[in-house]
Amino acid sequence: MSQNKLKLFDLVSIGVGSIIGAGIFSMLMMGLSMTGRSIALALAFAMLVVFLQGIKSLFLSSMFALEGGMYAQQALILPPIFTGTTAITYVVSNMSMSVFGISIAQYLSQLIPALAPYQTPLGILIVTLAFLLTYKGAGALAKVQNLMAVCMYVALALFVFFGLKQGGTAEVMAAPYFAAGPMGFLMATAIMSFACNGGVNIMNLAGSAENPRRNIPLAFLLAEVICTVIYFLLGHVAGSVVPMGEAATSTMGTVAQQVMPHGFYVFFVVGGAIFALATSLLGGLASMSAPIVAGAEDGWLPAVLAKRGKNGSPYAALLLMYAITVIPVIGKFSLDSIVSFILVPGMFVNVVSLILCFKIPKKFPKEWDNCALKCPYWFYCLLIVLSMAASLITAIFSMMSQTMAGIIGNIAMTVFLFGFSYWRLKSGKVELKSIQSVTRGDGE
Repeated sequence: MSQNKLKLFDLVSIGVGSIIGAGIFSMLMMGLSMTGRSIALALAFAMLVVFLQGIKSLFLSSMFALEGGMYAQQALILPPIFTGTTAITYVVSNMSMSVFGISIAQYLSQLIPALAPYQTPLGILIVTLAFLLTYKGAGALAKVQNLMAVCMYVALALFVFFGLKQGGTAEVMAAPYFAAGPMGFLMATAIMSFACNGGVNIMNLAGSAENPRRNIPLAFLLAEVICTVIYFLLGHVAGSVVPMGEAATSTMGTVAQQVMPHGFYVFFVVGGAIFALATSLLGGLASMSAPIVAGAEDGWLPAVLAKRGKNGSPYAALLLMYAITVIPVIGKFSLDSIVSFILVPGMFVNVVSLILCFKIPKKFPKEWDNCALKCPYWFYCLLIVLSMAASLITAIFSMMSQTMAGIIGNIAMTVFLFGFSYWRLKSGKVELKSIQSVTRGDGE
């Protein structure tokens, strides 16, 4: 049975693939336009900020092997009404998956113009194949994910190699670091943090991982380090080639065309851009079903979503995720705005859970003593404080970018999430089975 479990390399591939996706390819130039050559430093700092935001899940994953992933971690910490909002949030978050299918279809159409009129059916086909592969289980998914991850490493390495070989232009190299001052650098860091998210998806794979209490935290740490190095080098190359004033009208593709021979450029588009999007899609699908299944088993969501096929795959949850993902592709509209409506309730729940995290070592002394990540309690508290600060930085700059419609949507979503959670609690259908083994003290 262990041969079907995700090994450390598999988990690292999923983590890296979940981080390196549409964000870096679409937002790198936006960050460069805000801070110029210092975009490489902004990316490294953004990776640090995102890492600190994941500290809570990092420690909890090293203490408990919870099949419900981050949802179950929240259930372990939070009062029940907050746990309910978390379960529903995982369903809403799946709406953003459609972006990957649409983006892959667009890249393929650029390489093969004859496909341009068929972007919608192509996007549906891509999403469908991704879900079918996810349904086949962790073993099949890991093989494809690992292959694409290796190709992606090679493509990005070639981009960096040719970029460093060409060197920067005299105009760009003459420009100073932090060209827009400290505020420009912080704005670039906040924006780029959205391209650095995704590594925490690994935390949802405890039920599919080999030796989860060791391998999941280690895979998260390795994925963060690998992506920090990759992002720094990508930022350095782009910041050395594209002037700050031209960044807003440039893309990573135009940089690749400048620095790479045509054949290598084509490989970069396929192995870099398309495979990065594909690994993000597969990584997201693989990790997002576990919290939905756990939420259904606990009674927050319809019980049918907890049903599994003969191979153990959660087909009911995957079908719901498929419908949520494919509808925007068919309708040619994006539901990203709806996903952004969970910013405020998500931030509120996160702050409460971080405050309650200070009690975890005292509440679960046995698990703390056996934690795979050993550190003094005072250092753990310091990391939680830094995590709060990192979350606050992202939240402030995210709120600054919200429109009035976004603010109203956030308020309405907050009322709905807590109202729905309260209603389910009063219905008597909620029973937190996902954490019973821990609360009863008969499991890790």
